[in-house]
Amino acid sequence: MPGALEDVRVVDFTHALNGPFCTMLLGHMGAEVIKIEPPGGDAFRRIWMARDAKADGYEFLWINANKKSVVLDLKSPRGKELALQLIARADVLVENYQKGTMERFGLDYESIKDANPRLIYACSRGFGEWGPYSPYGSTAANNNGMAGWTHAAWEYSGAPGTKALGIGDEAAGVSMALGILAALHARERTGAGQKIEVSMQEAVMGFMVSRFHELFTGNRVGYKPIPVGDGHFTLRTPDVNDRAWPLLAKAIGREDLLDDPHFATAEARRKNREALDELVKGWARDKPRQQVWEALKDIGYFGAPVLSLSEVLEDPHVKERKAFIERDHPTAGPTTLLAPWIHMSDTPPSIRDDSPLVGQHTDAVLGGLLGLSTGELDDLRAKGVIQ
Repeated sequence: MPGALEDVRVVDFTHALNGPFCTMLLGHMGAEVIKIEPPGGDAFRRIWMARDAKADGYEFLWINANKKSVVLDLKSPRGKELALQLIARADVLVENYQKGTMERFGLDYESIKDANPRLIYACSRGFGEWGPYSPYGSTAANNNGMAGWTHAAWEYSGAPGTKALGIGDEAAGVSMALGILAALHARERTGAGQKIEVSMQEAVMGFMVSRFHELFTGNRVGYKPIPVGDGHFTLRTPDVNDRAWPLLAKAIGREDLLDDPHFATAEARRKNREALDELVKGWARDKPRQQVWEALKDIGYFGAPVLSLSEVLEDPHVKERKAFIERDHPTAGPTTLLAPWIHMSDTPPSIRDDSPLVGQHTDAVLGGLLGLSTGELDDLRAKGVIQ
């Protein structure tokens, strides 16, 4: 079944995680994504892997599914010319180089927009395209720090100086993909493309609504998981109505409280909510997570178990929804990937192809899309323009 973006061609000049996460989402939805790699391939292929690793790293395998790899030496005039020909036939260009890089290649928005007025040009930088930090490169860890995410995580954990899980790349990638979809929709009305710019720093801040609520109002948001018999549980007692109260009292073995004036009515339970919360937590502390979950999940929203990643993979709900799929990559072998998590009834997203080998589609794309002959491709390969 075709994807929603099956008629959209994306020329992908991205690397690392930010930009490729954006184009991965577009690929999930059916877009043709042509990944332009330098000779030798995207350096991110071996990120976080041993120096002598022969297979691409897991992150690369995940975020580059459904893409075609074309190797072009953009520093050569002919490589740039071929890139321009691909851009002229594209709907979308995505890049996340440091500011000034695409300008040096002559492939920045101002240089190419007249050649393809319908082009959607999307870029993401650590600190955006203007402002005093804009010339500087960045990483997700840097942006998490500069966005306040890392410090907020330390405030919650009470463990300053530790590594904090962040979403710097992914937040910017999702934001850029959303901008691209909006620009494609606008193009249906205007016929014109436009430029999209996303600062990773600002994208991270966009995912910190609750933390900014705390900053501006002084009110705390959320609650800490509590220790239970075999781990932790995100337990917090909600408002308990008259239907749920007998069920809760029975679940925690305190049916003696049914007529207690502190808890007998909904108003009393709200007034004494902290005391009721402590009763429920006291009951849960020596129980296994699953027992707490089974006892409370049908009464109201009391929370849920805190699962490890390996437990998530074995969770029956996750399994029934087929949230993970198995692929047999030609070089990496059997690989577990998260399936597309945006579900659409008529044009379902999918993973159709494994992440490509370096230059795997160079001949097919340049020959099929640009019409280069076998002889021309061999000559370009001999000169190191393509791979």
